[in-house]
Amino acid sequence: MNFIRRLIGIPLIIVVVIFAVINNDFATFTLKPFNLDITVSLSVLILVLFFAGYLLGRLDAFVSNAPLRAQLRYQKKTNKALNKEHEKLHEKVSNLQENLETLKQKENQTTAEPFRQKVENFFSFKKHNEE
Repeated sequence: MNFIRRLIGIPLIIVVVIFAVINNDFATFTLKPFNLDITVSLSVLILVLFFAGYLLGRLDAFVSNAPLRAQLRYQKKTNKALNKEHEKLHEKVSNLQENLETLKQKENQTTAEPFRQKVENFFSFKKHNEE
């Protein structure tokens, strides 16, 4: 974006400066309510008006982008909060994965009863000793 701005801006400035240098005459302006006559060089007047227009344009752009800047600040704040929440959830998930791995290891370590022994235990009668 800066490249395009400079591509348009630099030649425009050069044209305005050349136009101001070519117009070297004086102009007289009368302010009607005050009956005041002002004599100004056209080159100075052209340059002053050009830069005043530039500054007003920059001010207008700044003011018109104020809602966008406010929204950007809000989005950054929200993004920061969501990043913190994401980190907390990531820690919880990693802890759960570690717990799952330890449970799998414990399950593998415990030897399961063979199927035949389970069936025999199911059909066998246990005597309870009563005292």
